Amino acid sequence: MFTTNRSVSCNLRHISICLTLITSLVLYGCSDKQSTEKPKTADTASQEKEWLSILGGVIGGSFSQFAGGVRQVLAKHEPHLKISVDGSAGSVENTRRVNDDPEALGVVFAAEGYLGYHGKEIFAEEGPKTNIRVVTLLFIAYDQFSTLANSDVHQLEDIVGKKIATGASGSGTAQTLERLAKLAGIWGKFTPIYKGGTAAAEALQNGQVEGFQWLVSVPNSAVIELTTIKSIRMLDLDTPAKKYGFYEKYPFYIPGALPEGAYDGKVKPVKTILMPTVLISNKAVSEETIYAILKHIYSPEGHQAMLLVNQAAADMTIENGPKAFVIPLHRGAYKFWSEQGVEIPPHAMPVD
Repeated sequence: MFTTNRSVSCNLRHISICLTLITSLVLYGCSDKQSTEKPKTADTASQEKEWLSILGGVIGGSFSQFAGGVRQVLAKHEPHLKISVDGSAGSVENTRRVNDDPEALGVVFAAEGYLGYHGKEIFAEEGPKTNIRVVTLLFIAYDQFSTLANSDVHQLEDIVGKKIATGASGSGTAQTLERLAKLAGIWGKFTPIYKGGTAAAEALQNGQVEGFQWLVSVPNSAVIELTTIKSIRMLDLDTPAKKYGFYEKYPFYIPGALPEGAYDGKVKPVKTILMPTVLISNKAVSEETIYAILKHIYSPEGHQAMLLVNQAAADMTIENGPKAFVIPLHRGAYKFWSEQGVEIPPHAMPVD
């Protein structure tokens, strides 16, 4: 009886010792984990996924190509940035959507960036889009008004009484022709067909319209395809622009000419209207993200990738950068351009 009780007592003592050891190990392990675990720093936080969208344009247009190019460059260097490229009607719509979406960037014409920020013209009733900020110039767009070679449309005034593909509703392309036509006194005297890009080129090809106007980079895929099917020519838009005071009223447009050989000699170069095309961002996108975008797309490797997407990316130079500065810079863009030694005009200084 004595032996049995002693055995039980020893066993209980052994169990107690084991439990004490186990408890000590557990507590030591927890203490050790707490002491060695690194607190989250700004660097690690910056690597958390950030969701953004870049608003492009219609199928066959430069806007979507450039938006896709930016996403492609960032995917390689900033994998934590999850970026979608979204289609849209174009510049006017993108200005509105970027203003309303704290996670959005968009490709717009300098005209819509300026007018939207200040709440003028088409934006007058809805008020200024004060959440948008400029990031960079992407390319210079050329206003290309195509008509068939045998058409009786030879100058701007000849479009009276005709159907003209003016660009998609909500696009800077459509707004450009409307601005010029109003100054020329012919707005309302022709029928605007709100198609842009490939759809507009096909409408001209099929005889549904007698003119196809598009403010886009050179060369353009939709125009190239059109020239393989039909003989076309382009209108001189610079002459009427100067005649009717277009550049004085809208100083963000630039006079120029279609480059020689732009369409392998199938289109005779003409004088026309040029427009800086820019990347804008909602002001809420982080300074670090905007700075990273610029750092990568202006690196030799990033710029080469942009050129492969669209040759017009040749316009993306440090020297051309200020052509985009029509409204205040995003604070991340201000940091980048300041480091490049670019002089920032007073109206482009960050406001937040």
